Amino acid sequence: MKFRLILPLLLTASISQAQTNPFIANETLSMTQSRLMEMPARTDDQNFALGAVHFLRGIEKTLQLRWQHNATLDDLDMPVLRLTVAPNPDAEPFPPELITTLFAGLLDDMEASRLALAAVNGDVALRINLSDLWFDVNMNGNRDAGESIMDIGAGAVMTQRQIGEFGDLPQNIKVQFDTADVAWLTAYTHLISGISEMVIAFDPTKAIETVMQSVNAMEQLRGSALVRNNFVSQNEVNWLDQFAMVYGALNMQPDATRTRAAHAHFLNMIAENKVFWADLALEDDNTLEWIPNENQQSALGIDMPVGTGVAWQAILADAEAILNGDLLINHWRVSPGAGINVKAMFMDPPPVDIVTWIQGSGLLPYMERGPIATSESINAFNRLVSGNSIGFSFMLN
Repeated sequence: MKFRLILPLLLTASISQAQTNPFIANETLSMTQSRLMEMPARTDDQNFALGAVHFLRGIEKTLQLRWQHNATLDDLDMPVLRLTVAPNPDAEPFPPELITTLFAGLLDDMEASRLALAAVNGDVALRINLSDLWFDVNMNGNRDAGESIMDIGAGAVMTQRQIGEFGDLPQNIKVQFDTADVAWLTAYTHLISGISEMVIAFDPTKAIETVMQSVNAMEQLRGSALVRNNFVSQNEVNWLDQFAMVYGALNMQPDATRTRAAHAHFLNMIAENKVFWADLALEDDNTLEWIPNENQQSALGIDMPVGTGVAWQAILADAEAILNGDLLINHWRVSPGAGINVKAMFMDPPPVDIVTWIQGSGLLPYMERGPIATSESINAFNRLVSGNSIGFSFMLN
């Protein structure tokens, strides 16, 4: 199976990659979580499993919250929010604070995952069948159609036509998570935490409330008259409302405490990635590998080109240099002699004003002279993986 065939299973915004205990096939994540937490003494495999369950349970809770309020949000191409949720015919009203509540909960679950993973102090060899994993989206305690991780992930990244062309999703994919994967999953918790901190930093509650109130007011002004609209479809109307919510949130002054926390998480993500690649290079077995080194084969049937790890770490090195302010990013007004210091923006964040950012004046306080980051490492990686850089980036983190 080439990478293009397994790609739909990997593009689940980091969801289907950290898996848990074998009895999860017959239990909800919540039940498995309780079972593992109640153990008086856990093995290293069980601590890894608990960390993975906390991770997955955090994702599941976001799906459940969205299902409760019929919050599809598929147009917002963000981790977690891009995952598909079935319609709820008896949904509760959409509260303006839903997005902030959702990501605040994710922060807690990612922290719980890291605490469990930090308890691993020996070797890990946890074997899992990925098809056993599912999310109890409608909270009825039963595994219903469309609730498997694979179904939800595929629905998030493929159209119905693409799903039909792909055929039946594989139902028996066994992998073994090894000691190196502890750092890999820890890195992913930092990625999700960093994104969550950024969302909360630009708390969208007020912007959502403003848009919802304005929509209600305009509907009242229209009254019972039929809508005469030959310009936009209902889907486009929904997108416009969501765009207004996002744009309104980004134009507010962000919370610097949150952006600095996000900055720390992103740096920790890179640090854990370094540990992962170092540990992976030491593996000498070849057993159902999740991410293989150059002497191993992938249990997923992915063709991992020679040099993938080195090329990916070059991208991470550039990202780390940008986060530390050692490399600047390009802006057409001042490059190549100067650029934008991203670290300074995390430390003292401005509102996002697209017009003044493009024009330059809104970013002037963050501009300075120095070396500019290039796209060389990204382009090299993309060439190596034959254009599948997005798919590999989700997997490699």
